[in-house]
Amino acid sequence: MDEASPLPRLLLIDDEPLIAALIQRSLRHSWHSTCTSSATGALELLKSQSFDVVICDLMMPGMSGMEFAGKLEELNPSLRARTLFLTGGALDSEAEVFLARPDVCHMTKPLRMSELETTLQALAAPAV
Repeated sequence: MDEASPLPRLLLIDDEPLIAALIQRSLRHSWHSTCTSSATGALELLKSQSFDVVICDLMMPGMSGMEFAGKLEELNPSLRARTLFLTGGALDSEAEVFLARPDVCHMTKPLRMSELETTLQALAAPAV
């Protein structure tokens, strides 16, 4: 946890600004969140900042959440283990296989904010 903030740090990656704003607003009392609209932007942030958990949209233009997971696994395996992937529903076979993996935590949009909070707290527990 960042000593400057009493709240655990969350990196939110979602290319849909309304979804990102809703999540940030819903979690503002319990998480210090930083948001980016791309996986590439998230990798840049990870070079200079530390986070307790990551929320990553699965299907994004450019680098997908699955590709991000692979890069994060190389960069920071413990943070990769504390990553929650979000999906809007329609999935290709590659995404279905990815989400079926036992090391992949995921939720489907629309989100239940109480369930999201519980999931994030459980993911962050090893880090906090």
